[in-house]
Amino acid sequence: MKRRRSLTIENKILMAVVGICVLSVLCFGFLMLREGYQNKLTQERGKGEELLAYISWDIRQFGDDVGQDAILAGCAALENSGLVILDGQGARLLGTEQGAALVDEGSILAERSDNHFGWRLCYTLDPTEFQSSLVEEQKYAILATIALLIVTIQVGVFVSYGISEPVRRLAAACAAIGERPQEAAPELIPTDVGSAETRQLADAFGRMLEELRRYNAALAEQKALNESIVENLPLGVVAYGADGQVLCVNDRASAMLADENFSAAGQTLRLVLERHLTQGSVPLQAIRLENGQGDMRAYQIGVWRLRRGGPETQPGTLCTIDDVTYDKIMEEKVGESEKLAYIGKLAAMLAHEIRNPLAGIRASIQVVGRGLERERDRTLCASVIKEVDRINELIESLLNLSRKRESHKAMVELRPLLGEVAMLYSKLAGNHGVTMRTAAEPGLAVYADEAEMKQVLVNLVSNGLKAVGPGGHIELRAESGPAGVLLSVTDDGAGMDGEKLHSVEKGIASGGTGRYGLAIVSRLLEQNGGEMKICSSPGGGTRIEMRFHRADTGEKETL
Repeated sequence: MKRRRSLTIENKILMAVVGICVLSVLCFGFLMLREGYQNKLTQERGKGEELLAYISWDIRQFGDDVGQDAILAGCAALENSGLVILDGQGARLLGTEQGAALVDEGSILAERSDNHFGWRLCYTLDPTEFQSSLVEEQKYAILATIALLIVTIQVGVFVSYGISEPVRRLAAACAAIGERPQEAAPELIPTDVGSAETRQLADAFGRMLEELRRYNAALAEQKALNESIVENLPLGVVAYGADGQVLCVNDRASAMLADENFSAAGQTLRLVLERHLTQGSVPLQAIRLENGQGDMRAYQIGVWRLRRGGPETQPGTLCTIDDVTYDKIMEEKVGESEKLAYIGKLAAMLAHEIRNPLAGIRASIQVVGRGLERERDRTLCASVIKEVDRINELIESLLNLSRKRESHKAMVELRPLLGEVAMLYSKLAGNHGVTMRTAAEPGLAVYADEAEMKQVLVNLVSNGLKAVGPGGHIELRAESGPAGVLLSVTDDGAGMDGEKLHSVEKGIASGGTGRYGLAIVSRLLEQNGGEMKICSSPGGGTRIEMRFHRADTGEKETL
């Protein structure tokens, strides 16, 4: 009877370690090959989809203008052996016979038929050529897998004959760490593990855990800092990968791209940006968008190449979106002011040159008229004098263009006025993290000077921005009631206690400038037939109410 040979612990460990290592390496090699296959297939499919999208876009944009032959000639110039174009009956219009055979076999990576020519656009893939190129690209991975397999076997031999009991203790410690990775600490690794080599391994593992814990903490802190910086930038930031997928977008950019109320030629900001990225162009001028009410938004787009990792990685795209609406409005207003100033100077010069000859003409006609005997001639002279006076009044109107503007009251519609003030302060409010809202009934108006009403709202919004902090809100509201029109500006800032509120109201009543500029607001409201009331409490914010009871034209109450 033969004695049964028992395996030593070293041999048992050797068999287990070598088996696990070999299996792991083989799995790793298989996954590497599979990942390479998937990546290459994905790249080819992406190239095909991009090519077909480009051809479909050409057909939509230029197909009716240049004709099918020109489109086919342009596609043939691409010299892509995988491109096959079939007509509605399945006849081959473009592509090799091999490509057509692959279409019949179903070896199609990408396919589109959404064009008004009725063409079937196919992007094929030769399996033989694909496998050959894949093997060529993955040969170093195969060699690396074999080398790693040899190394793991050698390491398994060393481990099996160098450790036995210490391995169990280290394995138990590793199992405990694996169950609670968030609580991993160097103290969990045993230090009394026998041989010096094993103790060194345990110490190294402990130091690695400590370093890993510090690195994870630093990485989390750096990630939080980077995210905070991107989120708090005054610009919208969007990062795209090489495949066009969004990698990163901050809240400001999300809000801009999600706004579908403003468009240019039927395209929203998102579509305009995607079109420029597809074409590879950078808009040099600000993109101007409008909504159905005639309001305008202007955005300046910046595009930079984004490279992640080494030079062999595919570059992405980093886009910045800056809301320059306020700047554009100011540019337009400055241009209008310059035009008005020039017109004023020209009017003053012309009026000065014309008034003197007119005065001489008028005096001459008066002298001539006194010596006329016929009634008809005297009537004619009087008529000429009236015409000269009328011309003089026109000249006086021209002179008014060069003089300081006086108050002019008219029916001022409140909804556009509130929207304009909110627009002027939108960028400043966004930089402070403050949200502005407007609410006004359509057609609601008051009889007042529009410029002075705008100055009132600007002063109150400016006070509100000083009172609220990040995350605060300011609301401009106009509503009608039985007593007239109620216009209000509300913020959720710190508010004022009774003593401070009394001090402010006293300053307004005395006619002083006031700490908050509310005396100026009060005087402007009084000039325009309105009255002001302040409602505030500590921690409850401040609400400025402005009531307009009756139009100054003597009409009925403005509702």
